[in-house]
Amino acid sequence: MKTKIAVQELRELGQTALIRANTPAEVAALVMDDLLENELTGYPSHGVLRLADYIGDIQSGVLNPAAIPAVSLTMPNIAIVDGCRAFGVLVRQELILVLQKLALEHGIAIACLRDAHHLGRLAAIGRSLAGFNDHPLAVIGFSNYQGNGARVAPTGGHMARLCTNPLLLAFPTHTADPFVLDMSTSTVSEGFIRRHVQENKPVPPGCLVDAEKNDIRDPASLYDIPPRATIQPLGGNLAGHKGYGLAVAMELFCGALAGAGHVARPGSPGNGGLFLVIDPSRMPGGIDTIRSEAEAIMNYCRDSGRPEAPARMPGEGYSTRHNEAKNTITLSLPTSVLAEIRHLAGVILKEV
Repeated sequence: MKTKIAVQELRELGQTALIRANTPAEVAALVMDDLLENELTGYPSHGVLRLADYIGDIQSGVLNPAAIPAVSLTMPNIAIVDGCRAFGVLVRQELILVLQKLALEHGIAIACLRDAHHLGRLAAIGRSLAGFNDHPLAVIGFSNYQGNGARVAPTGGHMARLCTNPLLLAFPTHTADPFVLDMSTSTVSEGFIRRHVQENKPVPPGCLVDAEKNDIRDPASLYDIPPRATIQPLGGNLAGHKGYGLAVAMELFCGALAGAGHVARPGSPGNGGLFLVIDPSRMPGGIDTIRSEAEAIMNYCRDSGRPEAPARMPGEGYSTRHNEAKNTITLSLPTSVLAEIRHLAGVILKEV
């Protein structure tokens, strides 16, 4: 069951809940804006359902609501970004700033991320960098959970050993929407499963399997103790080895290369990552030619569809959805999610 609520009321409830958990008011506003942005642009897996997690993590010490990320350099164009267990939205801002600065100075920049709280959608990093005014940048990014949050079983295995480990690829275009591919290396994100629990709906076939690789439709099975299901690697029964290989690669690049925790030697719960940014203006042809070639590639793919329904590109249409979200007055949430947010905000509901 769902309940309708005004967006502004939800924003205020969320900010109140965060402030009650010792989050500075200006940070609480940023966090709620980020969660609502995801909720309203079609990504509820990274939307307001995360608020209760964040507050629980504050209470357990996994998240420091007053922390600020710290940056140090190991080489002129290689940075270590210590998330200091700060909110992911603050860590993303710091990553964007340092990667822009170093890429513009040196042509190529690398950021090694450690100990960030939940980063949220990596697409926000890609959009900011690849759509950066008159000097856009190309982005390659990987993230893991520092060896925690295992929900995915390796191909050929029956026990969870990997997280949903997302990757990011972003590339500038001539339009308002850069090419942005932000995807988990599993069939779906963990938040997708969680949302189905809250809405009391079965997950689609191919998302969850048991130890014998039988399809499981009950989303709650992922959260049983011990879990009765794992999330399928990207590719599922037919080609799950591809998603599995990508997930392991995320552990190698984030855990071994960037120095964050990894599945064999877990660190503290939180996101690690490795981000590589390239300044296209330093490459052969220059930025205008590169953008034009990018458009040619994407238009060629779009034209494979019908004229009234061309094939879409990753990241395409986001600016439209973002503008629509700014004008959205109300939204509907699972009743259980809204009740929890009200409770966290200290709202006492009258008994009926």
